[in-house]
Amino acid sequence: MNGSENPDCPYELTNNEVVWSGRWMQTRRVQFKPKTGGQQGVWESAHRNTTPSTAPAAGVSVIARVRKEGKVFVVLIKQYRIPCRKMVLELPAGLIDEGETAVQAGTRELLEETGYTYGKVVMETKICYLDPGLTDDSQCLVVVDVDVDAPENQNPVQQLESDESIEVVLVEQSKLMDYISDLDQSVIIVEGTLLAYAMGLRLATL
Repeated sequence: MNGSENPDCPYELTNNEVVWSGRWMQTRRVQFKPKTGGQQGVWESAHRNTTPSTAPAAGVSVIARVRKEGKVFVVLIKQYRIPCRKMVLELPAGLIDEGETAVQAGTRELLEETGYTYGKVVMETKICYLDPGLTDDSQCLVVVDVDVDAPENQNPVQQLESDESIEVVLVEQSKLMDYISDLDQSVIIVEGTLLAYAMGLRLATL
């Protein structure tokens, strides 16, 4: 791609090239120069190879709420993330497959990673970008309520793939920020979308 496809782009983009391409992602390099003048620069970025053209985003994250004993809990997961070399506390999440909506993908990922089946979709967001200075990786957020009294949620069983190792954690929503703040960061870190959600909950009470 030479030039700027988006009329709002303030740069002339030239010499777009794929530097490396693997099974799941590729890295690209593009030269850019302000249309108003100035020095030419080089931007390097990472991109997923697997996002279907019809998908609303590359992936989906699920905020699954559980009400029991008069309290609201959030279903979270812990898993070791090789790029970070640490355990990470996250929302259930995954990639959107060909032909899936964000809700359908979220339903599948919630069941696979936690064993829970939701009872009601509360909200579905539009696409958002996770680290737009580095990558075009994107997601939608889906908020669901889980009925723990439903027979299928009495003894939830994960449906993990052979290379997955995920621990399910239920945290009281009103104490989520405190729970995250008390984590030992030398052992476990928190994923950004979950942290933003926890901060939003806390700020709403201030």
